[in-house]
Amino acid sequence: RVFPVSNSSETIIDCLMQEAENKKVELLTGMDAIKVERQESETLVYFRNGQVIQTHKLIIATGGSPKTEGLQWFKNLGHSIVNPVPSLFTFNSPAHRICSLQGVSVPGATVRIAGTKFEFSGPLLITHWGISGPAVLKLSAFAAQELADKKYECTALINWTGKNRIDWEIELSKKIKDNPKKKIGNLTPNDLPHSLWKFLLEDIGIEPDLTAEQLGKKNQNRLLEVCYQFPLPVKGKTTFKEEFVTAGGITLSEVDAQSMESKMARGIYFAGEILDMDGITGGFNFQAAWTTGYQAGISAAKSLSLMA
Repeated sequence: RVFPVSNSSETIIDCLMQEAENKKVELLTGMDAIKVERQESETLVYFRNGQVIQTHKLIIATGGSPKTEGLQWFKNLGHSIVNPVPSLFTFNSPAHRICSLQGVSVPGATVRIAGTKFEFSGPLLITHWGISGPAVLKLSAFAAQELADKKYECTALINWTGKNRIDWEIELSKKIKDNPKKKIGNLTPNDLPHSLWKFLLEDIGIEPDLTAEQLGKKNQNRLLEVCYQFPLPVKGKTTFKEEFVTAGGITLSEVDAQSMESKMARGIYFAGEILDMDGITGGFNFQAAWTTGYQAGISAAKSLSLMA
């Protein structure tokens, strides 16, 4: 990750806009392109206002589309489209009691989608609508299509510290054995916030004032389960439709990986999220957009110079 000294995304925008101005790039805003046609060595771009632009080289960097219909004009060029679905989003659990812990975080949770092999580890944050943080965002990226197929309704199994089941069992057993007279509410496991520990006890009906020796084997096993795989019903994704990235788009096999030129319609190039390409959180999607944009620009310019 690289950030400008200002720590503001506006700085990056200003840098790009300044460079465009220096290179005398003409920006036409408010232009709604509705169709692209390839005719011999030229490309025609049709706009909703009736205007038509004729060009030798065209770079398409329109970003992702939330619906397949928004990519229809690329299908007309002969391209295959991978159905676009949201990626990098948080999990909603409306009205679940866990939301009362909003702001509580754990540094190394593991979240798995029940009934699948999809899981990811990392920091987890409890929010007023459900769960977020890198563990959830990265999981949503890897399971984007699966979650879309499920209509964003599933059960997330949360291992609060990422330890395997045996290590969890050893830690809980040792705390109980070594502190028989202490209240169970005060025997918070390592790396677990005290407020979350109290919540887990209450969630399965164990009084925090019980002493460790009063817990019993049955309750100890129940406690192990909610620490190792707490079941959280998920009903929906990110509030306010704030998904970061779209998975799906132009099929990569139909684009030259070196030049970003379409194999189906020569003279047309693709860059950024319009491609069937998405990465996990951490700046990878920005980098993919900038790299493919650079490759497309350089390739189109070289091709133009050969035509001159």
